[in-house]
Amino acid sequence: MRGLAFRNSLHLPLAAFLILLLCFLLYHYNGRPLQQTYTTVVPNSPSSLRRQELVQVLKKVAMSDRTIILTMVDESWASPGSVLDIFLESFKYGEDTQMFLNHLLVIAMDTKAYQHCISLHHHCIHPNTFANYFATKTQSTTSPDHSSFSWRRNNVLLEMLGLGYNTIFTEADVLWLRNPLSHFDPIHELSISCDSSDNGQTGHYFHDGGLFFLKANAIAFEFLKYWKLFKVLYPKSLDRSSLCATITQNQDVVEAYGFRVNHIKETYFGGFCQQTKNTLREAYTIHANCCDDLTSKVQDLRSVLDDWIQFRKNVSGTDKMIMRRPGKCLGWKFT
Repeated sequence: MRGLAFRNSLHLPLAAFLILLLCFLLYHYNGRPLQQTYTTVVPNSPSSLRRQELVQVLKKVAMSDRTIILTMVDESWASPGSVLDIFLESFKYGEDTQMFLNHLLVIAMDTKAYQHCISLHHHCIHPNTFANYFATKTQSTTSPDHSSFSWRRNNVLLEMLGLGYNTIFTEADVLWLRNPLSHFDPIHELSISCDSSDNGQTGHYFHDGGLFFLKANAIAFEFLKYWKLFKVLYPKSLDRSSLCATITQNQDVVEAYGFRVNHIKETYFGGFCQQTKNTLREAYTIHANCCDDLTSKVQDLRSVLDDWIQFRKNVSGTDKMIMRRPGKCLGWKFT
């Protein structure tokens, strides 16, 4: 008994020391930018060469504050006349958005998507760079914001943050109408717009607004690792693929990590579901949400972009111009 008591007396100070050490490390690294965190790879191996290529591209694409704009597409979203075409075109017609094409990195999830991407844009990443994530990719003719896509995106975001790059992630079915940078607070780890809906079966649900900003620091990196682990622990959870749902339904975890969230007004980063008569005057981006059919998505994105182009030309009559409803996607459901 005396021996057991002696061992217990040693364990308590050791546990206290470890807790203090952990607190010190969290305090010391709180908010600090990440440095490269990857394990060493064999020089001149395929993985090493792909990593070197990615690093070189990121250096070219990054803004002065090491921020990149990132999107991901597969073959169904990157073909002639597809979502990617309209997405890139929106930067050319937006207010102060054309410059962002120099900072936009498009990650192709398959070879056909890559071939089409390089015919349109200077900064496209071959799927081999992230071969481990895309090897089991299944083709989808609907919105890519499904579970498998979200978790491939999560892995890519972890790599970007691990390399020390702030990341603006945008879905490819988002039209960039105006420069959104003023809404991204560099103090917060995450700046995001969330919209909510009630599907009648599972109750209130929060959806990502199609675009968000992630700050590259240790807090954001660790929280994304938690998000990845959350999928494994709760594979049937409805919020496992939505960042908005995750932070909303897990406030205790968000606070424990010190993960600071800047919630952006929905009307600024809006979507088809959130359209109002002031959308063209207020929105910085418009997301083709509430639309699962790819053909309908492309047609309505084209219609909205055409309305935006006319809106900008019709300077004297902008107060009277209203964006047409996304008739193909929403149809009679639109109100």
